[in-house]
Amino acid sequence: MSSIEEIDTDETYISDVINSKKNDDIDDIITATTIAQKKMENSIFEKLSSTENGYLIEKKKILNFLSNGIERIPMSHQSLDSSKVWISFWILNGMDMLDSLDSYPSISSRTSKYLSILQNDDNSSNSRDNNQGGGGFGGGNSHTSHVVSTFAAVSALYVIGTEESYKTIDRESMYIFLMRMKTKEGAFTSEDGGEYDSRTTYCAIAVASMLNILTPELVRGVADFLLSCQTYEGGFGAYPFNEAHGGYTFCSVAALSILNCLHKIDMNSLHRWITFRQSNDGGFEGRTNKLVDTCYSYWQGAVYIIIQSYFNYYKKQEEEGNGKDQQQEGLLFNQSKLQEYVIRFCQQSDKKYSGFSDHPSRGKDYYHTCYGLSGISLSQYNEIGKTIQSLNTFTNTFEQPSPPLTKNSANTFIISNNNNNNNNNNNNNNNNNNNNNNNNNNNNNNNNNNNNNNNNNNNNNNNKEQLVEPVHPIYNIKLSKCEKGLKYFYSLNSINSK
Repeated sequence: MSSIEEIDTDETYISDVINSKKNDDIDDIITATTIAQKKMENSIFEKLSSTENGYLIEKKKILNFLSNGIERIPMSHQSLDSSKVWISFWILNGMDMLDSLDSYPSISSRTSKYLSILQNDDNSSNSRDNNQGGGGFGGGNSHTSHVVSTFAAVSALYVIGTEESYKTIDRESMYIFLMRMKTKEGAFTSEDGGEYDSRTTYCAIAVASMLNILTPELVRGVADFLLSCQTYEGGFGAYPFNEAHGGYTFCSVAALSILNCLHKIDMNSLHRWITFRQSNDGGFEGRTNKLVDTCYSYWQGAVYIIIQSYFNYYKKQEEEGNGKDQQQEGLLFNQSKLQEYVIRFCQQSDKKYSGFSDHPSRGKDYYHTCYGLSGISLSQYNEIGKTIQSLNTFTNTFEQPSPPLTKNSANTFIISNNNNNNNNNNNNNNNNNNNNNNNNNNNNNNNNNNNNNNNNNNNNNNNKEQLVEPVHPIYNIKLSKCEKGLKYFYSLNSINSK
């Protein structure tokens, strides 16, 4: 394990160094953050000079790591008892992005049965009129319902993508639960008597939109609360007057997208703030002057795509009015640099397992493996923003099929199905010629990549090096599963509000 620690921006400066510096030398002041940043840079340099990993994502080892978590969780995770449902989602979604979940034995029945235990059904003696009862999911066995855990559970059942998993969810009780969590400010509390912020509010709105229970009663005042969380920096905080933060920015922007209220955001200010969140290392930082973290490859990467989708929507309207065709363009961040940070610097492998860590030289975990794959997925598809316009927002319909996507990132990072170190050595020879990877794959990898093609032809018949399945930027679920789930729930009767 590395000595790199999560550093807040309000750390104490080293007093003797500060006193010895002049104002014009402020950039040279040594702080806990700059020390941690230097250590991380050194670990990146070590990775650059190493023959390990290279530009390969070790699919088989990652699947070993994730699938092992289905059967048993390490003792080190005992403190995460309330996050069992999240661990389930991280593992299942990671496997699904590698197109390897549906073939896992009895995964639908096992997941549906377990998550049904975590669901707190509304008792018949309680009703919406007396504002009591159950509904929602707890984070672990015998836990009370929690909005964030509920979002994880619903997402996991979406990832399973079977009628059995869909029918596990009690929509009536869910609606009662969400209405009970609603505050006068327009936010949603995490649980009875719990805190509220933009995170809990996004989770509630996302669940409601996924289950077709998004009523005028439920959304009243929500957009106003979320908009009040935008800071002078341009990003969004947990609640009004908090510091702008990548995770809360995603939650606010994604929820406002679902609510069709993106036009109410100070979009130029948001665009400016997030533009400065990608570091020279290629990764995204969550806050100003913070270390980069692999998980933000999704949280921040998705915000870029939502912003771009918003601008492209109105640009398309203008160009169509002028009789022009909209030209395909890249995403608003450096896609290849992000992939390099996640895959080359933060992939941690041993003889049997592989996964992603938050920083180079840190240990792998389920959380960063899931969101690392999600960020890689988003960075590979220049057209991924079209899914926002087709599956939600702007049109407010969930009946359109997702558009065909082609992988158009500048450089391609390829997938390996075996654990042969020769693959790493072969790919290291290509480091200086990465732009040619799409056309000049190593012969030793051709068979492996061809096998992947058979699994991914539904998304792109011409793609010989698809890394992971495309995920929806707002829900972080594989597009095919997202579309399937939305069609199922929007075929059901709507929930009648008061």
